[in-house]
Amino acid sequence: MTRVSDELLRAALADAADTVRPEALRPLPARPQRRRRLRAAPLGGLAVAAAATIAVVLLVAPWSQHRRDGASPAFSLAAYTGIDYVLDGPWPTGGQWVRVRKADTGRQIATLPAPKGSSGFRDSADSGDNRTFVLTTADPQACSVRFYRLTLGADGRPKEGLTELRRATLRQQIGEGPDQLAVSRQTRRIAFAGKECGGASARGVITVVDPATGEQRVTRLPPRALASSLRWAPNGRELVFETMGDYLERTLQTLDTATGRISPVPLGIGDGMLCGAAFDKDGTHIVALVRNGRQNRVLWYSTVTKTITRQVPLPPSAPDAATMFEVSGDRIVAVIGDRVHVVTGTKVTTGRVGEDSMAMP
Repeated sequence: MTRVSDELLRAALADAADTVRPEALRPLPARPQRRRRLRAAPLGGLAVAAAATIAVVLLVAPWSQHRRDGASPAFSLAAYTGIDYVLDGPWPTGGQWVRVRKADTGRQIATLPAPKGSSGFRDSADSGDNRTFVLTTADPQACSVRFYRLTLGADGRPKEGLTELRRATLRQQIGEGPDQLAVSRQTRRIAFAGKECGGASARGVITVVDPATGEQRVTRLPPRALASSLRWAPNGRELVFETMGDYLERTLQTLDTATGRISPVPLGIGDGMLCGAAFDKDGTHIVALVRNGRQNRVLWYSTVTKTITRQVPLPPSAPDAATMFEVSGDRIVAVIGDRVHVVTGTKVTTGRVGEDSMAMP
């Protein structure tokens, strides 16, 4: 993670990259479908009509009133979720360093080089305590992905160097899209979205591995489908993720890692675009950001009733604005264009992202 302007650039580049897949270069269908459009089964008119649209209080306030120390603005999107430290450096093409930084100020605390002979750090994920992180490196020639644990002390300094989780090594290719890595609480399980080794016929897979024992459970995806944006449920059993298939159409799904069952998440959003999703803190709902033209909203999908139970509108924005979305505890954060929206309960607090920084709510 880096400062918000960099994160927005990465989001825009990722969106652009999503539009090009070599194997998908073929004649378009008669009616080209919009990128990131949900393939959602209908909820039914009654369920949609019954979904409660929550009345919210919109506060457009100067962020200086909400900073932790009343001084420096926040460095990273992650600061809005209330965490202390972020990792800066992992990059899809391989970063040669990882830097530990304060989430609110960007102050560099420590720097660690990528393992010698590796491709560099590709991805990183927090295990939920903001102290234990997992990073990946990949060797495309050997078709392997390796995992490393980084543990921080209360002051943000590494307790020790990088520890390779040798039993977790996968014989696999890296996938496509953001957030191919997710780590459950206490680093008990690692989920990785990649591709089988092989040529054009290689299938997309989600692999769940126990780093202590090396036990692996591999779930193959439908042909031409690739997974991204993995998020664990609090129970450490279920995952919510996006898949990209033919003509770049995205779907939202869940995976029961105990049974391997994949289930669609029917949000019923029509022409709307899914711009992020994660489980809430109780694991009873999937919270998603949906955009449709200038309109933006956050909705809650019940994993029990399979319906939308709540919706919160956000202020309008430019249709093509870059977007980032995070869910942490009771706080939901969406950055859309140059605006940041923090949803807590039924209240939405909105502020403007600075040119080079973002302030702490």
